[in-house]
Amino acid sequence: MIALSLPPIFRSALAAIALVLLAGCSTTQEITLGAAVQKNLSTIALVPSDGNSSQMNSLLEAALLKEQLTVVGALPPGTRTAPGIDALVSYTDIWRWDLVMYLKHLTVQLYDAQTGQLLALGQWSDSPLHGFRNPKTVMEGLISDLVARVRGAKPATAAAAPP
Repeated sequence: MIALSLPPIFRSALAAIALVLLAGCSTTQEITLGAAVQKNLSTIALVPSDGNSSQMNSLLEAALLKEQLTVVGALPPGTRTAPGIDALVSYTDIWRWDLVMYLKHLTVQLYDAQTGQLLALGQWSDSPLHGFRNPKTVMEGLISDLVARVRGAKPATAAAAPP
């Protein structure tokens, strides 16, 4: 075994560089609640946006089904309310090229189908030193967190009440 005898300043510099590189390879995911109203989700409809791909539409639908939601189909772009449905979901995705196409950013919006209010916004981003993440894994993780946060949100009136 060869032991490196580097001055402490170089060891510290190497450790700092390693941390920067590791941090540069991370992803971020954030869920923001809109109206913060607990919603018992069971039925949901897709509201596609211009430029959505059939592959990502299928991944979104599969992720929703995995969360025990009934997907009732697609509605016209821009739809914000629909009777007989609990929520509407739409997404935007950004892809980049680096030897192959990779998912750079995914945003999913969940709206209350009765009021049209935003229930939650989920965002996932890859780092500048990106990896080639599996879009299915990204979509499933984001949808799982999004649905869990909406189902577990505190009603607005209870949050305002004194303890």
